[in-house]
Amino acid sequence: MKKVFFILFLICVFTNATSQNTERTSSELTQKLYDKLLNVKGEGVFFGMQEATGRGVGWRDDNDRSDIEMVTRDYPALAGWGADYGITQIARGEGFEAARYKMKLFHDMGGFNTIEWHAQNPYGGNYMWKGHPDKSKNVVKAILPGGEKHQEFLTQLDNMAAFFNSLIDDDGLKIPIIFRPWHEHTGWWFWWSKKHCSEAEYIQLWKFTVNYLSAEKEVDNLLYAYSPWSSFGSRIISREDYLYGYPGDAYVDILGLDNYYDLRHHATNMRKFVKSVEITVSIANEKNKPAALTETGAFTMFGKATMPEKDWFTKKLLKGIMHNEITRQISYVMVWHNDNKDHFHAAYPGHPSVPDFLEFYNNSYILFMSNTNKYE
Repeated sequence: MKKVFFILFLICVFTNATSQNTERTSSELTQKLYDKLLNVKGEGVFFGMQEATGRGVGWRDDNDRSDIEMVTRDYPALAGWGADYGITQIARGEGFEAARYKMKLFHDMGGFNTIEWHAQNPYGGNYMWKGHPDKSKNVVKAILPGGEKHQEFLTQLDNMAAFFNSLIDDDGLKIPIIFRPWHEHTGWWFWWSKKHCSEAEYIQLWKFTVNYLSAEKEVDNLLYAYSPWSSFGSRIISREDYLYGYPGDAYVDILGLDNYYDLRHHATNMRKFVKSVEITVSIANEKNKPAALTETGAFTMFGKATMPEKDWFTKKLLKGIMHNEITRQISYVMVWHNDNKDHFHAAYPGHPSVPDFLEFYNNSYILFMSNTNKYE
């Protein structure tokens, strides 16, 4: 009997070990993208935009059109997309053809793509905690193995895996994607945020996501980006704040940060912005990984995205990036999308910020699509 129990114990240990560790492999182009992001560090910063094509201020449904291209005659170096938010519903198994077209467009031109995931709540509502219909339920616990909503979660992962594996270029190679799941977890607004699950549960969720896509679904064209939120208020983010929920180096390729709050109109805290970027870059350098400002943008003091300062790009964003030799080591920066005249994050034709954006574009350190091939 003791022998049987010992064998069962070894099986349990082995099973647990294999469920928490994965031997990830990267496709040829995925490794090249990773190397490019390392090579550009300290030499320049790739500029990107969420939903860089497909919609803009005053227009919709043109997958070749871009507000930024109309202003600069150049595309951003990278484009961001949503796996389950906005106009791309990959996690629901929808919109594959249009999403593939847009991502392949950037890939073919020499740029690259990133996808974040505003994961839908299997209990109903959406990705926001305030929309959770039963706040007594821990959604993260429910979607982990053994949870009552685990199968619904696997369905979303299966849809994304099918899409990622279908991203093939004209040479028959998989198109690489920077995948940014479970972002801004150090805030409180998403159902996977730190106030709504334990740190251990969050780490388990991240590891399960990577292991399932990599080992079970053989997705090998993803770079995983970790992107907590910069803190609110006057308190400067600490190293401990940043690493809350960090799943481990084997599960993260890019260390990012989402920071809108510190560059707001009439509420700019440049010291805090700079410190948050310095912490991100310093930790990334310790781990020999790329760092990025994975989301930012111009907001009013009260959170309206209307770019109230016509010189925001040079006097706020560029100034913060170029502040010192550490802040200059981010590999890329991405602003959010342009939607309408009451919600936009980049210059569009006719807007007063166009001259400043062109000055930003012409700065030799800021890299758009036309400069992406210099750092292979």
